This record gives sequence, C-alpha cells and structure tokens, in this order.
Amino acid sequence: MGRSRLDRLPFLSGFAVFVLGVVVVTLLVSCPLPGVGSSGDPGQGTGGTGGTPEQHDELFVQQSDPASWLFTTCDSAYWGPTGYTLWSLPLGATDPFVQREVTLVKTSGNAWAGFGVAFCHVDPGAGESESMLLVMINTQQQYSAGEVSGSHYSPYTTPTWVTHASLARGYGVPNTVTVTREAGGLFTLYLNQVSAMTFHDGRTPRPGGGGNGYLVVISPQDSFPTSPVCVTFTEK
Repeated sequence: MGRSRLDRLPFLSGFAVFVLGVVVVTLLVSCPLPGVGSSGDPGQGTGGTGGTPEQHDELFVQQSDPASWLFTTCDSAYWGPTGYTLWSLPLGATDPFVQREVTLVKTSGNAWAGFGVAFCHVDPGAGESESMLLVMINTQQQYSAGEVSGSHYSPYTTPTWVTHASLARGYGVPNTVTVTREAGGLFTLYLNQVSAMTFHDGRTPRPGGGGNGYLVVISPQDSFPTSPVCVTFTEK
C-alpha cells in the first residue's frame, strides 16, 4: 500500500483541501491489515516477501535444547516495502515424510505476519523450480497452508488466511502445528491437536519426502532496527 502526500494545491479552496484530506485518510484507514490479504504470494498475504523467498540458515540458531531453534533479527537488510520471507532447512531430509509436530512461539514482530514450518522441500531439477510445502500461522488465530514453487505461493486454504478457534492469540503463547501424511499423499493438519484441514500435494510429480525446516515472514509493518522479530520453534 503506497503512501499519499498532498504537496501544494493552490487552485483548491481551504475547504476543498480539508475535504480531500478527509477522503485520503479514510481510504488509508480502510486498507486491509497486512496478513489478511488474499494474494497468491506468501508475502503479499503476510506482510510482503520482496520476491523469491530467501534461505538464511544463519538466522535460525539451534538452542541448548537440541530440538529448539530461535529466529531473531532486526537487521534492516531484511526490511523493505514488500517485506521478506526467510527460511531454513536445519533438520535435513526425510523420505518418506510421515509426521512433524512443532511448537511455535512468537515473542515480537508484526502480529499479522506469518511464521511456520516447511517440509517436503525438493531442489530444482531439470526444467523444474525449487519447491516445498508449508504451514504458517500468525498471532491472530489464523493459519495458511500451501506450496511454494520458485517465488510463487499457491495456498491450499480459501481464503489464503483462515481463522481457527483452536489457535492461541497473542505474543509469547505456544501453538503446536502437526502435519501427518498418509501413503497416498493425503496430508492432515492439526492445530493444537485439533484437526483443521486435509490437503493433497499439488506438485507433479509428487515427492514422497524432502527437506524440513522453518520460515518467518518480515512485514513492511515491522519496525527495524527498533524492534526485532523473534520466533522459537521446538520439534516434538
């Protein structure tokens, strides 16, 4: 969403300028909050990505608990008008993929921006784009599931972000995301142990497994370098 600025309007009366100003402010206020958009791009629906999602393993740091990883940054290099999607695959690959259960806690950062788990990642092959499946949540009781291929996000949810009562709202609260896969390729998503949806991997050919990791969206509404984005991921 761009910013409007009134410079000099000498041809308008003072009253007309006042009325026009009220209209502009109304339009700005009525724009949707980041993270509730319906675009097919993960960043446009979650605060912006700035194009192709970027792999940054150094930003996801393993903790003293070997099952936990901490993402934190307030580096302005990862902030911009369209935001960034940053991901890592610290867990390596599994084949076949059967199940993952991850507890996620966001302690700071834009409330609407997504964060979550990546799985069934495959490297680009002959004539094929790099791709992976993902499940994101935010701090506003919303989730989204879909596929990233190259720089494009194809959501399996309609709308892109869905509110689910089983998710805890706010900062510093844990939410557990569980994904299971049947032999036929049908995935089931559980949010805090409550079944939320089932979906099929839309890729052709459909991989049976692949790399596993995490992702965090940096929103244009984040305040870098003043306030960092912090998310903890713990594998069960």
